[in-house]
Amino acid sequence: MSNLNYPFEPVAHEDWVHQIQKELRDQADRIHYKDDLEGLELNITAEQPIHHIPFPIGSVETNCVHFERIQEEKESNRRMLMSLMQGANALFIAIEKEQVDWNTVFHQIELAYIRTEILVQNEAQWMEIKAQLTKEQLKHLVIINDFISNHPIPGCQAYFNGFEIHEIGATAIDELSILLGSYHRHLMTGNQTETLFSLGIGNQYFVQLAKIRAFHYLVHKLNGIHGIEKANYRLHAHIGWVNKSLKDPYTNLLRQTTEAMSAYGGVVNGLIIHPWDEYSKEGKEDFTLRMAINIYNLLSEEAHFNWVQDPMKGSRIVEGLTNQIIEKTWSRIQQLTDMDESSMISSAISQIEKTRQQRIAKWQQAEEKLIGINSFLNTDHGKANTWGVLPSYLGKEYLIVEKNG
Repeated sequence: MSNLNYPFEPVAHEDWVHQIQKELRDQADRIHYKDDLEGLELNITAEQPIHHIPFPIGSVETNCVHFERIQEEKESNRRMLMSLMQGANALFIAIEKEQVDWNTVFHQIELAYIRTEILVQNEAQWMEIKAQLTKEQLKHLVIINDFISNHPIPGCQAYFNGFEIHEIGATAIDELSILLGSYHRHLMTGNQTETLFSLGIGNQYFVQLAKIRAFHYLVHKLNGIHGIEKANYRLHAHIGWVNKSLKDPYTNLLRQTTEAMSAYGGVVNGLIIHPWDEYSKEGKEDFTLRMAINIYNLLSEEAHFNWVQDPMKGSRIVEGLTNQIIEKTWSRIQQLTDMDESSMISSAISQIEKTRQQRIAKWQQAEEKLIGINSFLNTDHGKANTWGVLPSYLGKEYLIVEKNG
């Protein structure tokens, strides 16, 4: 390996086409990729422009972020401490009760060394945090407010929540369009402070990777339009539950791993791998949380995914998908931003509802195969759990194949 020279010399386009045709032989139809649901179509032998993808200001080291829903303070504190001991190095906290004892939540947690983001739903929650914690503690917290589903809260950092848009069934283009359309409106106010974004990661490896690359490109394009030279933002990738199973739990580890690889390949600041049983009636186990963190540990500490930035740059397939997502998203953003905010959200929700129904039909007819869910079913039900109450976002319940398909 020591004799390898970087970067590798690019392969001539005609040599690439010849090799593809040689390997496909009698499967020439596979040269054409088409996804009707995502609205993407690609001839993989076509020459593609190579995108220079700008990334966030500063380090693009990918943090392992533990996501915690505050329902019972002592239990949340125990889980956060356990996760930090097992490899997590950042916290993302969502409040799910009216009154929170924040000193119990943060007992023995050294906030000065751990990036901690708290998502608040209203000003009262923010005021309660300030009333209970010291100035030293507050100095190390990042208080965020969802600018898509809520009105801005004074003193909170803007958060644009693409993850939950993904979880309710949006395509890659619709997810990015709502996210960046809302961000454009935010920039129109003249605000240039640091912004946090999230994206949900689905099961189409190259599409999801290209989605993240397209996001970075478009964020910088929007900032340029508003006269901002360097986009000041962070991006979290969430691996959620759309394609996860409670009846075939260990297959989830493979799904979570490939999705985490997509996130790493697209470049993100934080990776949140949610335990697959987070919303089961039986409740999540420490084991599933540990497995989620270990996926990050393996990819970063053993596979060294953090050694390379934008590793798929120059890949003809990924560049082609990136270009299509950029063009289609930009066109959609222009349509949405011509509307007022209420109409923009209504239009987006209407489109997502159509996509939801298309997804459900594909799952029910097994047009989209998911191992252990609608194909190659698991006959061992020893560890089978059942889904409980799922969250909603923008009036739509999370879409999960095993529950909705």
